Amino acid sequence: MSTTTQNSNPAATRIAWGSRWSFLLAAAGASTGLGNIWKFPYEAGLHGGGTFILVYLPCALLVAFPLMMAETLVGRYGGSDPVNSLRRIAREERLSSLWQSIGWLGLLTGFLIFTFYSVVASWTLYYIMNSALGSFVGVPAEIVQHSFGALLRNTDQMLLWHTIFVLMVVVVLTRGLNKGLERAMRMLTPCFLGLIIWLCLYASRIGDFDAALAFLMHYDLSAITAELIVSALTQALFSLSLGMGAMVMFGAYMRDQRSIASTTAWVMLFDTAVALIMALMIFSIVFAFGMRPDAGPGLIFSTLPVAFAQMTESSALWSTSFFVLLLSATLTSAFALLEPIIAWMTNSWRISRRLAAWLVGALAWVGGLLSLYSFSGLKFSFYYFGIERHHGFFDLLNIIAIHLFMPLGALLLAVFVTWRVHRAETKTLLSMRLNIGYRLWRFCCKIVAPLALSAVIILVLFFPA
Repeated sequence: MSTTTQNSNPAATRIAWGSRWSFLLAAAGASTGLGNIWKFPYEAGLHGGGTFILVYLPCALLVAFPLMMAETLVGRYGGSDPVNSLRRIAREERLSSLWQSIGWLGLLTGFLIFTFYSVVASWTLYYIMNSALGSFVGVPAEIVQHSFGALLRNTDQMLLWHTIFVLMVVVVLTRGLNKGLERAMRMLTPCFLGLIIWLCLYASRIGDFDAALAFLMHYDLSAITAELIVSALTQALFSLSLGMGAMVMFGAYMRDQRSIASTTAWVMLFDTAVALIMALMIFSIVFAFGMRPDAGPGLIFSTLPVAFAQMTESSALWSTSFFVLLLSATLTSAFALLEPIIAWMTNSWRISRRLAAWLVGALAWVGGLLSLYSFSGLKFSFYYFGIERHHGFFDLLNIIAIHLFMPLGALLLAVFVTWRVHRAETKTLLSMRLNIGYRLWRFCCKIVAPLALSAVIILVLFFPA
């Protein structure tokens, strides 16, 4: 049975999370997805471990966290999907309706991310199947390592798993907030946490934690480049599902009496802790088996199966468990990517949620084909920050969505919330008890975040060579 609550507008009612824990689990699940298990480790591996973390942590604390509060605030104030929330707020504040364009940009960003996200999910499903069947047990390390390259060339396999993943996401989202999204998040997020603890305990026994710690704590200030700064800041946004409408949507489902500040703080701490723990676990296994940490996007697919295959006991069990963990994280983030689009369609087109979910799923499936065939028929290369990118639309969509659209959407939303919405309204909606806390949030969101995001956008647009 759906729960309703009053919005800032007394005439408006909306569907809400069943409890505070539901919001926490959903937001935590959305933030600790592929961003933390797949993307954070490979970005850290490419950029020198501790050097990347040294830049990432201030970006997460001073830019991403205040923006997460701002997006949740917009959702609570507007009480609807990103487009309609911003339209409603602009009307309440007597501002131009053009501000709703931020919502459109968020929907587009989330959709583009899903199109290559689903390809990574197809890899995950493939490795779950092969791990469960024991396909890598007793196989020479060279063959296991090359299996990832063979998968990229096998478009039929990727198409099959890509289709299955999209169907999994759509089936859950057709069931609505409380029976679909909320129930799935409440099941998957605790399973995700349990698997993390289980795998960390095992990694502490077979991995090289000392080498991993040394790698993640060692930094070199001279190695900080423009590309590293862009990667660290956009990773902080991606990790917390910002700039894609997800937190606006989750904020719209949040009960008005809940404190945005304290709730998002817990999510932020959880997200950062999981990112660091996963990096420590993955690199401890990588170093224990003498593999390279800078394998890029294929790090966990081309290296960890090798490590699991070399284990003498229960290798199939541990390998399967790891990729099930990755799948649960992938699903929670995928729900967050498509939910705002489905909500917008049901609100604006007046169609059933079931039909909206299937329409969005079909479009996402078709869009994913561009990334899926980037490793074969549609493959092309280009240079970005002096590095050759070999994977065509997969790399291009990644850069456009995460390095450009995401920071642009976050920048515009930060300006809207702190420069255009009345200060008294934002203070009331955030429900912050300490005035100094509100002032710090406002300074970061009004000055620090726009400056940092503007710098990233300028670097991406004018200095990518």
